[in-house]
Amino acid sequence: MIEEKAIVTRTDDDAVWVRALGPETCPRCAEGRGCGGGVLGRLIGRRRPDVLVRGVIPGLRVGDAVIVGIEDGMVMRAALWVYLVPLAGMVLAGAFAQQVLQAHDALVAAFGLVGLAGGFACTHAAGRRAAASPAYRPLLLRRAAAR
Repeated sequence: MIEEKAIVTRTDDDAVWVRALGPETCPRCAEGRGCGGGVLGRLIGRRRPDVLVRGVIPGLRVGDAVIVGIEDGMVMRAALWVYLVPLAGMVLAGAFAQQVLQAHDALVAAFGLVGLAGGFACTHAAGRRAAASPAYRPLLLRRAAAR
């Protein structure tokens, strides 16, 4: 399980929303020797969304630090969807144009781009379905240790 520290931003009786701490809290990123996540975070922006998590810890208040986790397999499936599905769509559409239609190179490239766009559309639809499913939400594991 991949664990990450987060801050509670909202609570209800049976729901908790958290905001993950970013690479700016990583000592290596602060020294400029990190993995590159800090650079990516600065490019994308500092705005982090609130995420609804599964599980409730009694007595949790806004501002409390917690540890949330997500299964390794979920991360692998998401990576496959994001990278493999669009690439497969591009290759399959281009191969179809080349082998079945015996098209010219420009038309093969156009089919490849259409296949890539179709792969992105499939990934987008699958991501929306996954976001609506409670099984794909991070799990609230425990309170973070106070320093």
